[in-house]
Formats: sequence, C-alpha cells, structure tokens
Amino acid sequence: MKNLLIIIATLWSTFSLKAQNIELKDLKNLNSPGFQILDIAPSTIDRPSNPKAFAASIMSLTNNGTAIPKNFALEVTPYWYFKPKNATVFQYLNIKDDAGRSNTFTGIFNKMSISLASVFNDSTSGSLIKNTNYIAFGLKTNLITYRNEKQNQKLKNALANFSKRVIDLRPNQKNADALDIELNRIDNKIRELYTRLKNETDDAVKDSINTEYQNAIANRALVQKKIDDFETQVPDLLEANIQKDTLIQSYLKELDDLPLIQVDVAFAYSEAFPDNATTNKRFNRSGLWMAAALNAFSVDKAELNDNLAFILCTRFISDNVLQEGSLDVFERENAFDLGFKLEYSIKDLAISYEYIKRDYSDTSNLNSERKVGSIQYKISDGLYVTGAYGTNFGIDKNLFTLFGINYGFGKSLVKLKN
Repeated sequence: MKNLLIIIATLWSTFSLKAQNIELKDLKNLNSPGFQILDIAPSTIDRPSNPKAFAASIMSLTNNGTAIPKNFALEVTPYWYFKPKNATVFQYLNIKDDAGRSNTFTGIFNKMSISLASVFNDSTSGSLIKNTNYIAFGLKTNLITYRNEKQNQKLKNALANFSKRVIDLRPNQKNADALDIELNRIDNKIRELYTRLKNETDDAVKDSINTEYQNAIANRALVQKKIDDFETQVPDLLEANIQKDTLIQSYLKELDDLPLIQVDVAFAYSEAFPDNATTNKRFNRSGLWMAAALNAFSVDKAELNDNLAFILCTRFISDNVLQEGSLDVFERENAFDLGFKLEYSIKDLAISYEYIKRDYSDTSNLNSERKVGSIQYKISDGLYVTGAYGTNFGIDKNLFTLFGINYGFGKSLVKLKN
C-alpha cells in the first residue's frame, strides 16, 4: 500500500507542494521471468502487476536438503530511473486523463522490468541437470491495461480526494503560507529599494537606502532558511500524518483496485554451466510468452478488498533437451505451453492454482504437465512468504515443493512538484 501512496504522490500533478524527495521502500518481486523459464518459480503463470524500482528474491527449494538459500533473482524497472518529466499518475494507473486519453497502453514502458536469475541445482529434477548452475535473463512488460468507465471514474474521484486530503495533512501549512507571504513582501521591498538606490543622487540619502537595502537582503536570507528547514522536515512529517489518516487509507484502498483486463508479455533466455565452470557453458532454454488476466471484483469491495483472477497463459519455448541414454548430448526442441491460473486474493493473502500443458513438436514422449497450488502472505512492507506444492514439468511427474521469502529493498528518489 505504501508504494502506491508514493507513486501517486510522485506523479499527481495538482499537489500544492514544493519540490521534495521521497524514497521508494515497499518493493516486491514475485516471479521473475528468469525463474519462470527454468520452471522453478512458485508460479509459472504470473498475474500482471506493477513492478517497482528494484527488488530481489531469495528462495530455498526444500528438495535441496538445506535451509541456506541457493537461488537468487534480481529485478529492476527502468521507468523509475528514466521517468519522463511529463509523467502523470493517470498514465501509471492506466486511467483516462482530463483530456479523455485512455492510457490503455502506457504500461509498455511504465511497467517494463528486466530480471536476472541464478540457480544452482545439485540433483536432476525436471529440465534441470545435476550439479549445474543456470543463469537466466528476462524482460517483461505490460501491453494492455483496460479499465471500464465505472473504474476510471472511481479512481479519478479517489485521486482528487487524495490530493485534497494530502494538502490538508501537510504539517504547519499556515506557518508555511505565512513565510511565503513574508518572502514575497521582502522581495518587493528589495526591488523597490534597489530602484531608489540606483536613481538617488544625494550621498547621505543613498547611504541610508543602502543600509535598508542590505538589511532587507539579510532578512530575506533568514526567512528563506526557515522555509528551507520547513521543506526538509515536511516529507517525513507528511508521510507520518498520511499513514495515520483513515481517509487517506480508504482512498488508497480504492486505488488498489485491479483493472478489468491486463495483458503482459515476457521473454527469457538461459544458459547452463555444468559443474559451475564457464568453459562448460551451453545454451539451455529461451521462451516468449503472454499472460492475459481477467479480474472479477467482490460484491462489497470496501469491506473485503478481495479479487478473483482468471489468467490464461501461452508460451513458445526453444529447449536444449538431453538426449535419452546420453549424459552430455543435447538437441534443440521446440515446445508450446498452454495453461491457466485461478487466483483468489484477500487483503494480504493470495491463494492460487495453475495448470499448464507442455507439448514438444518433434518428441511426444517429452510432453508433460505442471499442476501447482501456491499461497502467499504479506508479513510487512517488502517482506512476503510464499509456499507452493504440486507436480512440475518432466516425464517423471516431479514433485514440486517450495518455501520462499521475497524481500524487496532499494532506494529511488522522486520529486513532488506543483
């Protein structure tokens, strides 16, 4: 919730606030394409979401026989480093702006993420070979985010109410306004004295005006310092006020509503390093896929704040398959995945089930299925626990069990402007 607050405060163009810096802290990475292409992510079908500036996941597969995490994923969103100066919250939330633009396709850059995953496998499981380290690169973005008219109007109303309430919550606003008025008065006086000083010919009068002029400049510096000190304190004080305000939290809950339709596309490429040696490097697998989500909302959203999502996934894979009866001979095979996922989420809890059928174009005995149920719970900002259980891809119907901790961290300074 906090990350959404910061995004809105960053992009909302009608805040009557001076330029300020705010840190992005609540970050999250669920299923990077790098993990998904290796079939070891808790969910191979990922519901389209809003990636944040920087995130990392450390996961421990229970079949590794140790509690020490061996798998690592890194994900970064370029948007937060190259955000356009004219970016708006309407574009980020994919809602119609005041000019009537739908912003259905603005997520292509806004929600693009680049990921890197590294996995060492010490036992043969599915497509993963024993004592092999896998490195994978992934790219994911949002093609379409569609909201109907009712959703557009609801979010625009929430944004307007949010903006007004933030202005009301700004600490010591009356004192700040008084300082601004005082600064304007001093500036006018300095200009007036400067004009008189330039035109005065009497030396005695000129000295008197100059003394008054220098005093006005010194007074202006004192007032400006008070304003600067106030502006330095505002972000932390304002954030504290917002976190405690029930009205703000209700507006944020409305802005958390998922759109009616979301479509994401992703690409991933991976290489294998047997015995973790660079000299043994070989191509492992690449894939291109699309996930389309239909989000059905609860009857009483204000009370439950839940969602039921149906996600359809299609994926084309180029796989380097180990030939039967061989230990080191691989041959490329093309495969096609088709599957679905049902996910129910309520507040900080999400429960899902996915089914995917994988068919190889040339070798039918490699065809397999993935059936996995998972559960995820948000413990606190940036800290998530994920568990998954089921059968993974592979002709031997590999048992898939996973317990993971997703920890988001990072820092991205953004500005609040008039």
